[in-house]
Amino acid sequence: MRSEEAAPGPSVPPRIRVAHDTAWLEVEYADADAFSRDYRANLSSGGVFVETEAAFEARQTVRVRLSLHWLAREIDLEGEIVHIVPPEMAGMGGRPGVAVQFFDDPGAVRERLGSFAAETEPKAAPAVDETRIAPRRAVRVVARIETPDGVATGRTRNLSQSGVLIGIEEGVVAIGMVVRVTLRHPLTEEELWVEGSVVREVRSDERVEAVAVHFDPGGTRRGDVNHFIESVQSAEHTRRLGGISGPIAELGPQSIVQMLANTAPRGTILLRRAEEEGLVCFEGGLLRKVRLGAMTGMKALVRMLSWREGTFEFHTTLEEPGGEAPFPLEAAILDAVRQIDEGQRVDPSGFPLQARLVASGGQGEFSGSLSKVESALLDLAGAGFTVQRALEVIPEPDPDIFRALRDLIDGGVLELH
Repeated sequence: MRSEEAAPGPSVPPRIRVAHDTAWLEVEYADADAFSRDYRANLSSGGVFVETEAAFEARQTVRVRLSLHWLAREIDLEGEIVHIVPPEMAGMGGRPGVAVQFFDDPGAVRERLGSFAAETEPKAAPAVDETRIAPRRAVRVVARIETPDGVATGRTRNLSQSGVLIGIEEGVVAIGMVVRVTLRHPLTEEELWVEGSVVREVRSDERVEAVAVHFDPGGTRRGDVNHFIESVQSAEHTRRLGGISGPIAELGPQSIVQMLANTAPRGTILLRRAEEEGLVCFEGGLLRKVRLGAMTGMKALVRMLSWREGTFEFHTTLEEPGGEAPFPLEAAILDAVRQIDEGQRVDPSGFPLQARLVASGGQGEFSGSLSKVESALLDLAGAGFTVQRALEVIPEPDPDIFRALRDLIDGGVLELH
C-alpha cells in the first residue's frame, strides 16, 4: 500500500498553535527546492497536506503559515480541513495529517506563490494530446446527465475543461446524444450545468460503465464553466491528499476492507477492476453504502470481494453517506464470503453471458412451483434479456441465479440463444 499523492513535502516538520480560537498550522520549508516540490505537487492546485497527529475536525477553518526560511518570509493562507488521516492509519501505510483546501481559488494562490517556486527540474515536452486538450484530472463528484430520452445519474471519473468521463449508475446514455451535464461541487454543493455531446462509451461485457462527454459551453459561459471546473479539480486534488491506495492482489479485497474498517472510524474504499468501479462506505463498524455501477447492496459487495486483481483507493470521508439501512460490516463480509464459497461450487461456464433468455413454451407444466428467481428469469426472457443483464437486475446472489437457470433449462422451460 502507498499514500496517495505522497510527493515530497516540507523539509522541516510543521508546527501547530492556536491563537484567538483559530488553529494555525505553520509549515516550514528549509530551501527553495523543498518549497518548489510541494508547490508543483499541491500548493499550485489550491491546497496542502500537513503531516500531524493533532486532532482536527472536518470542515474546520484553519490558517496555514508557509515559512520560507531561505527568504526569511512568511505567507499566510486561510482554508478548511477537507480530509483527515488519523494516526491509526500509519500502520496501513498512510501519513497521519490533514489536507487543507485554501479559500482563495487556485489562480489566486498561484499568483501569490508562483514566483517563489524555483524551476529545479527541466520541463518535459508536452505529450501530443496535451497540446490540444485541457489537462485531465481524476475527479469523483455527483453528475446528472439530461438526455433527449430522460435523465441518467452517476459520478465523474475524470474531468477537464474540455470534457468529462462519467461512470453511469442509473439511466441510459448513447454515443452521439446532445446532453446537458450538471456537476456538483464537492465542498460548496453548488451546481453548474454545461452542454455537450457523448463521444465515447466505456463498456464491460454488455454494460456501459461510463461515457465521455465533450463540452460545448458556448462563448459567453466558457469563462464561468472553466472557473468552476478548476475549483472542482482543486477541491478533489486536496481531498485525495494523504489517501491510501494500492493493488488488490497484494492482500485481497476482503482483507483490505476489514483492515481499513478496523483502523478508521469511517471512510470510503474505491475498488477498480479494468473498466468497473465500485465503492464501500462504512462508519462506526456499520456498512453505509455499497455500489458497483448500477448494482447496490450485498450483490455488489459479493462481486467486488471476489475480485483477484485491480486497485483500491481509501479516503476517510463518506462519499455516499445515504442509501441502504446500516448493517454490521463484519456480518456483511461473512455473508459475502459464504456466497462466494457457494458460487465456486456452481460452474457458470455453461451460461454464456451474451446468450439471450428465451421461454421455450413448457412453462405450464412448471407453473406453481416457480421460485422467485425463476419467475424473475422468465419475466426477463419475455423482455429479451441476456444472461448478463439478468445477473445485473436480479438482486439475488449470482449462484442462486445460475442454479435457477439450470433448473429452468433442465425442465424445458427456458432456452439460451
